[in-house]
Amino acid sequence: MRTRTLAVALAVATAAAGLSLALAPTASAATSTADDFNGDGVADLVVATPNAPVDGHADAGSVTVLYGSADGVSPARSTTLTQNSPGVPGDAGSHDLFGTSHAAGDLDADGYTDLVVGAPGDAVPYSQSFGTLTVLWGGATGLTGDGISIASPLASSQWDAEKEYGKKVVVADLDGDGTPQLAALSRTNLWVYDDLAGRTAPTDAARFHNYNSYIQPRTLTVGDFTGAGRAQLVVTGLENCGGTTGGCQYTAVFTWSDSGLQEAWLPDPGADASGANEAPTVATAAGDVDGDGYADLVTGHVPASATTTGEYPDAAGFVHVRHGSADGLGAHRTTTLDAPGGGRAGDNFGASVAVGDVTGDGYDDVAAGAPGATVRGVSGTGATVLLHGSATGPTETGAQVFHQAADGVPGTAEADDWFGSAVDIADLDGDGTADLTVAAKGEDVLAGSVRDGADWVLRGSAAGPTTIGATSFGARDFGLTHPDAEFGSVLGG
Repeated sequence: MRTRTLAVALAVATAAAGLSLALAPTASAATSTADDFNGDGVADLVVATPNAPVDGHADAGSVTVLYGSADGVSPARSTTLTQNSPGVPGDAGSHDLFGTSHAAGDLDADGYTDLVVGAPGDAVPYSQSFGTLTVLWGGATGLTGDGISIASPLASSQWDAEKEYGKKVVVADLDGDGTPQLAALSRTNLWVYDDLAGRTAPTDAARFHNYNSYIQPRTLTVGDFTGAGRAQLVVTGLENCGGTTGGCQYTAVFTWSDSGLQEAWLPDPGADASGANEAPTVATAAGDVDGDGYADLVTGHVPASATTTGEYPDAAGFVHVRHGSADGLGAHRTTTLDAPGGGRAGDNFGASVAVGDVTGDGYDDVAAGAPGATVRGVSGTGATVLLHGSATGPTETGAQVFHQAADGVPGTAEADDWFGSAVDIADLDGDGTADLTVAAKGEDVLAGSVRDGADWVLRGSAAGPTTIGATSFGARDFGLTHPDAEFGSVLGG
């Protein structure tokens, strides 16, 4: 369907039916384990600000954890950590970008979820390499601040160098032994570690894959796509082809084996007849979008031919779903979906994706950000769409659209807020219905600034996210005063 623009659809939704709107089918996914760092049975929320200054160091980065409760999340129940926080390994430095990526899982098997934070710009002492991972241990009082630092195995080599180590990180059981492991992406390598023992930083990776100069890896996603009881990794990125740098799209699945990582390439959903890529992958996530017991891979795409105008390209965007099965991703079914109403240039639908059971009916629901969307004539204010899950996957029935011009959503719709630049779904109040968190990295909060950033949390309910009791927060709610740092711009890793 390409008959109506998202901007028009949003206006109709708000004027005629509150936040409800009949939408064209859309799908995305990012099922995640509850990030319960203090073991109280309620998921906690991680919002990262890699561009935050720390003690005079520009773009040093910070991570804020809001602890969930029956009342949801609040800045009053939170902690903000930097590399200068007591117990956190390392020291904050300019352009470390601490918080560029993060992932969670019980790495030390003590019953508490641990947090892994990537700082891809962190200079490794006495090395030519850049980038570190920090593991912070969960406990009864939450994240302790104590932790370990992991550098690339190449950081100890006098011959080799690593760049952007930790730009993406995931935690999952990759070898099927019941204990999660961590995997990290750098500019040129995929690193996979064995189980952490005794809270000791590993000095070498158990498995790795090196990318040649023709592939630039960009995203890292994990899920049990074949129902084998262990997770697989998916890496996407740009591939040089036809004499054009980044002209094709690389997507590959990696499976842990005794001999290393087994790699299987997947077809490019954005390729034209010549094989060149018209729509690079800009966002990925994994989760069971159709309730069949297999994780599915969902990718968001923005056409490469779009003309860049400001933060986001002048493109509608689309979402592609490769459904999981015992025979692998996309072996039996794939789906390509446009934005609601067919999409409009500049919407950037699918720039962010997340999935979780917002209604508590046993089916995952889908959230997809359209941060470039025009709402009521205001360009770039952004929107987020939620489609309810069903036995056949996400459905247009009862779909909802959220933006800052909607009743009950805090704030005001302004140009270039980019509401929906990141999304996350997790049950932050423990009521059995997951809550929707939305970032708007262009939100202006402090006087004279334009990219302060902020986050919104909409409570889940049987009818979907509700604006009743909706909350929002930005840097100054945590006592932070730095302008233009895009607070909370990284959600869900």
